[in-house]
Amino acid sequence: MFADISNGLNGSAKEIMILVGNWFDQHLVNIVVILIVAWLVRRFGHDLVSRLLRHTVRPDLYPTKSDRDKRVRTLDSMIGATTRVAVYVIAIILIIGEINPDYTTALFASAGLMTVAIGFGAQSLIKDFVSGMFIITENQYRVGDTVDIAGVSGTVEDVTIRTTVLRDINGHVHHVPNGIIDVTTNKTMGFSRLNEDIIVDFETDLEQVEHIINHVGEEMAAMPEYKDIIKEAPSFGSLKGYAPNGLIIGVTAETTANKQWGLRTDMYKRLKKEFDKHGIEVMGIPTVPVAATGRRKKK
Repeated sequence: MFADISNGLNGSAKEIMILVGNWFDQHLVNIVVILIVAWLVRRFGHDLVSRLLRHTVRPDLYPTKSDRDKRVRTLDSMIGATTRVAVYVIAIILIIGEINPDYTTALFASAGLMTVAIGFGAQSLIKDFVSGMFIITENQYRVGDTVDIAGVSGTVEDVTIRTTVLRDINGHVHHVPNGIIDVTTNKTMGFSRLNEDIIVDFETDLEQVEHIINHVGEEMAAMPEYKDIIKEAPSFGSLKGYAPNGLIIGVTAETTANKQWGLRTDMYKRLKKEFDKHGIEVMGIPTVPVAATGRRKKK
């Protein structure tokens, strides 16, 4: 009796081993090939597309090399994300077909119902996708731009068809869904402007102040490090009016995109030295109302 049971189990085990061996012979190699091809496409396909982008994005459509590079990086980010999703989906479908072709048939048969379910359950996700496509195709902003979107300010680190990734001045990373972006303020598209206010004492010689500001601006514009940065040298813009503690002087300049901050720092350092040399007093921000102070008396 035990011998019969043992023989039966051995026979069943042999049959199972034969079936598993046949399945491996027929499908395992195909599955391995699918995985290898998917990895190769994922690994090298993106690099190939990146190289093609750099040759197909026309330089004459962008004011500077920096603008072109930003556009290429943005498209590269979007294509990379799309490629990953496409490779994973196709590989999964092919592997399911190798495991059991009936599963693939059932999967496609239920695709219509899945689409309806996704349409009702993931409307915000679809909105993110659509908005992301418009952001990228319209070139509203690029990787590396400084922007204000959805109440967040920062530098764009990544743009996908679903989210925009920003890093703010404190180093915090913000993931903003594209679907909630209504108004975009791009601070580094094409060129940047510098508009600064300086408050000087009421008794200050304004012609002397104008001469100093313009002279400092001309010196900076002639410096090699600013040759390709300054588009319009810092200059005396206008006398904007009265402050409780002095006169408001406007200083303007124009630079290439996102270079105004470094220029502003250097400009203030140079103006400070020149103002001190000529005895010009730069006033602070008023802290008390005009009615309580009247005109400031010079010591």
